[in-house]
Amino acid sequence: MKILKLKKYHLLLFLVIGLHLYLLTRLIFFPYPEQFLYSYLTQKGLIPYKQIFDQHFPGLMFFPINFATLGMNSPVEARIWQLLIVAISQFLLFSVTRKLFKSYRLALLTNILYLFWQPFFEGYVLWIDSFMPLFLLSAFYFLINKKFKYGLFYCGLMLGISIVFKQVTIPLVGLVYLYLLWINKNIRKTFSFVLGIAIPLIFLIFYITKLSVWRDFIYWTFTFNLTTFAKMGRKYPGFGDIIRVGPLFGLAGLLTLVGLVKKRNREIILLAIFYFTSLLFAYARFDFVHLQPSLIFAVILVIYFFRTVSKKYKLFLATFYILLSLYFLTPFYKTNISNRVLFFGNFEDILSSEVLRYAKSGDSVFIMGTTPHIYQITGTIPSGRVFSFQFPWFMIVGEKAIYNGIISDPPKVVIRDKNASVQGMVLVDFMPDINRYVERYYKVVDEVEGTEIMIPN
Repeated sequence: MKILKLKKYHLLLFLVIGLHLYLLTRLIFFPYPEQFLYSYLTQKGLIPYKQIFDQHFPGLMFFPINFATLGMNSPVEARIWQLLIVAISQFLLFSVTRKLFKSYRLALLTNILYLFWQPFFEGYVLWIDSFMPLFLLSAFYFLINKKFKYGLFYCGLMLGISIVFKQVTIPLVGLVYLYLLWINKNIRKTFSFVLGIAIPLIFLIFYITKLSVWRDFIYWTFTFNLTTFAKMGRKYPGFGDIIRVGPLFGLAGLLTLVGLVKKRNREIILLAIFYFTSLLFAYARFDFVHLQPSLIFAVILVIYFFRTVSKKYKLFLATFYILLSLYFLTPFYKTNISNRVLFFGNFEDILSSEVLRYAKSGDSVFIMGTTPHIYQITGTIPSGRVFSFQFPWFMIVGEKAIYNGIISDPPKVVIRDKNASVQGMVLVDFMPDINRYVERYYKVVDEVEGTEIMIPN
């Protein structure tokens, strides 16, 4: 009987996952260009942090094993990655909640709630944050499942990998370690957890040491984030954003705080640690995709407290919540159902063809204020083998190095969008030396939707 029950719920889980993946394939798709470009430039021999200016830890962008070597070189392949990530996240979510709630029904209800909200919070985007549920759910599962002899080691390993992907995981790791000290009352019992964390970090240390870029690495991933980026690049939620996160994240946070005051059992404390620290992913720049790591714990928390509601109120509350969710979700699906792939459309195809009219694969070109992943699409290289995304906060620091690269290795083609802006700041205004050089030594030979194609005079 138990086997039949398990098969029934597994079948329902497959149906939920199938519907989730189908919905995602019906939405616009936005794979961040950085994932393609950084791996491509690393393959071409540019040194991360020294020649590729970026504020993130390596993850799968800068290591020798990266997105490019693993076969993610096009939007089609990126879509496959996206769907696999969501499917595995759903399986992990079911495993975690089945263990936590000891109920197949409540576990499946959590999967359904995740299906409801994951696409809405930019689940159609593929970015570093999209990967984090895999590591955080796995770590949480190893913490609550006492059957694993080396559970703490595997938990630490998953959290160590998550740090290598994104350094904002560090506060979560610190609080989990303090939690383990609290429940074990013995530092020795946390050794396997620390060992698990250490293994990915040792690989990171070895890699940075091998590249001899410690000074650059520390500057871009810590100093830059805490100074220039904190002043210029921070993005706060608007009033509309706060309203839209309320039905899930606001509710989960409120219920958690109430639960901590009333119960303070280990389950609630652990869920609170994972939930509130994973919200830090959205702290520096608030976009919905940065809420994906905390989304998985938000849905768990809502169901965690829903199960404690009296039976006579459950139907009413569930109906009210579903209607409220549909109020937010219906306009979202009406707006975002499309087969469009952002940053990989007709404009990029035409632009790439124009570049290859005047340059060939392997040549140096310079892309100014527009879509930088044209380098990867055309097989070209940034002038001077120096690259930075041209956000104002990057160009304040990196313009001189990029300018010197252009002078030492003049590009065969310059692609310039003089009107491109970020947060109301026109990008060209933050690279005046480069712009003067281009104006003096290059001429416009064509234009694609306001983007100039320029070659040497």
